[in-house]
Amino acid sequence: MQDLVRYRAMESLCRQSAVFHPLESWRLLAEAEMWHHKAQEQIAPLFECSNGAAADGVLARTASPCDASDGSQLLAG
Repeated sequence: MQDLVRYRAMESLCRQSAVFHPLESWRLLAEAEMWHHKAQEQIAPLFECSNGAAADGVLARTASPCDASDGSQLLAG
């Protein structure tokens, strides 16, 4: 979960920096987008668990991060 917080902070920092450095804004916004995607990848398994469905819309019957009763697999990473 610390990674998610760090990714969001870096995304925000890049977007704020782009405002104050217009000549470098294209690079900073691209970097912010990269951090955004990293955060999305980090949080996607949590949404799959809360929905109870796999990516294809079929109920997951295989081992997944949702199978851990204490949620420890979700936080590993």
